[in-house]
Amino acid sequence: MLKNWISRDVPSQCGRTAIVTGTDGLGFESALAFARAGGDVIVAGRNPARGAEAVARIRKSIPSATVAFELLDLGDLASIAACGDRLNAKRESIDVLINNAGVNDAAAP
Repeated sequence: MLKNWISRDVPSQCGRTAIVTGTDGLGFESALAFARAGGDVIVAGRNPARGAEAVARIRKSIPSATVAFELLDLGDLASIAACGDRLNAKRESIDVLINNAGVNDAAAP
């Protein structure tokens, strides 16, 4: 078991692409840590304004970061399929997937 492990302990992620769901909280912090480690980061979420804000915050902290936003609503299968299609058209591979975002169940019966 690792003791006192922190984000600075993340090994180099150069040459690797990560999708991190969620634009705030743990999702944002995970994306930031991956970007600090040199990875190519895709922040995925359902709110484009919050996604743009997360991307801007990462770029402000790490000007050399390769980071982008992708629209993705994990509560909508059509949105998941569309995001997958877009990424498949743009990317050769995805190396890391961090499913962090919660699903809004406010509309649930």
